[in-house]
Amino acid sequence: MRKSIFIVMTMLTLLACGSKKAQAVSEKTEAKESAAVEAKEKITGLIKELYAAAAQNADDIDQRFACHEWRQTVGAVKEKDSKIEDIGFFNEDYWTDMQDSNPNDLEARDIKFEQLDVEKGTALVDFILHSSVQTVHMKFCFCREDGDWRVHNIMKYYNDPDNKEVLTNYLESMHDYLNEEQEDVTELTFSNMAGIYDSLDEKMNSESRFCLMEDGTATWNMIGSLNITEYTYTIKGNTICLKAKGVDSEEDCYEYDADTRSLKNEQGAVYYRQIED
Repeated sequence: MRKSIFIVMTMLTLLACGSKKAQAVSEKTEAKESAAVEAKEKITGLIKELYAAAAQNADDIDQRFACHEWRQTVGAVKEKDSKIEDIGFFNEDYWTDMQDSNPNDLEARDIKFEQLDVEKGTALVDFILHSSVQTVHMKFCFCREDGDWRVHNIMKYYNDPDNKEVLTNYLESMHDYLNEEQEDVTELTFSNMAGIYDSLDEKMNSESRFCLMEDGTATWNMIGSLNITEYTYTIKGNTICLKAKGVDSEEDCYEYDADTRSLKNEQGAVYYRQIED
């Protein structure tokens, strides 16, 4: 009888311990879920607040919404851009993809959380930036800094020449731009000028392309087109002059800028040297 009572008491004790552990696990899970819901609400509110400010063309968005690394990197890029005469890294508002003033109907729609780790303080959010001017597919990387959620990186989708959606990473691209070594060209030759040079549209997508060869020949074509024009070219100091093969036409001459790695003619057409993989 005593043995039976002992067994029953032991089982009741184990059940009680198991119940407490299960309750503790349940409470911990509920706390995590509650923290995730709260974080999503704060981040969603921050995105909407950011674009409400952008719609009013506020000039302090970086200070209010971006992390320290983002602001420092942007500052370094702007400093580098200030030393070149032509278009630098920034050719649009990176928050809105607008080149002119922002419309007043900017709105972040279809906000989706692709990743959220409240303990580590990181999140990845996908959304559509809608306005009466254009629609942009974007992603924000968030970090928790000084207790607040802040934008750590901006990523945008663009259509490539084949109309395929390509994701551009702003922070990574800025670091690559800052790490580029300035090309030191004291004398232009067929050898050091051989390469690919692209003209860019307003969204920094390649439109047309010159390919300069080491043998003094060149080709030109619109991106995605199979029609190719063949040239020969000569080098006169800092100037590249191209003449179409088999056509009685004047030379088209371009000045080479080593700082921007670009070719520019008198009509203002600019071709930027591409980094080959």
